[in-house]
Amino acid sequence: MLAYTAAGRGAAYFEADLSAWDTAAGACLILEAGGNITDAQGHAYEPSSTRQIVATNGPIHHDLLSLLDSADGARILESDRLL
Repeated sequence: MLAYTAAGRGAAYFEADLSAWDTAAGACLILEAGGNITDAQGHAYEPSSTRQIVATNGPIHHDLLSLLDSADGARILESDRLL
């Protein structure tokens, strides 16, 4: 899905619990295409620590973060994670 977003086939992608091996290559594609990828709070993407990702074409990034925040859809507590 990150590759589709980078290619312009979708405007955005959100996932609540991913590992670095699920996102690293797609994050490179998003950034090279001029998009934006952060965690659900809007902090910069870090492969070693970002588990909740919000990836967009760029212009709608802030709007999607606001929408997720208003719906409490971007909040996973440490206690909710599967080990």
